[in-house]
Amino acid sequence: MTDRSAEHWYPTAAYLYVLHLDGPALAWEYLRRNPGYRLDWLRRRRRPDAAQEWGLRLLEDPALDARDAHPAWFPDHDAVVQLYPDADPPPKAHAFEFWRVPGRKQLIHDGKRLVLVSHWPGCCLRLALAPSLEDGMAYLYATRACATPCARYRTLAAELDALAVATV
Repeated sequence: MTDRSAEHWYPTAAYLYVLHLDGPALAWEYLRRNPGYRLDWLRRRRRPDAAQEWGLRLLEDPALDARDAHPAWFPDHDAVVQLYPDADPPPKAHAFEFWRVPGRKQLIHDGKRLVLVSHWPGCCLRLALAPSLEDGMAYLYATRACATPCARYRTLAAELDALAVATV
């Protein structure tokens, strides 16, 4: 005989992962449930430009939840870090090492550039890689400027600190 006292928790437990999602991932959870978006996904071969109507660079499969989907938002959200080769690196500059970036990696090409999404417990980092950046090159990172940067920079600093700790 099976204990049915916990069955009412099953639907709730299936959604506990949303408590740890960032803003773009949470937005994806809402968008993927939109009937209009689902219809555009089914018609994506006939309407390749439909993604921009939804604020995306490319349409993403709505069957994927935020843990597996990595929609390329247009424009990039604040947490995307852009990496460029350093044209004038100081001595002993840090080099970009793809395989030393911690976590589960996913590369996404949106028709314009390559984005590396790295997931590890408690963190998700999106890195937009410049076309000229190669493994082993000294690099710079950039973030989009804004009118009130303090909160964004603190968030970015915390993510980069987590990346540094995870890399060591």
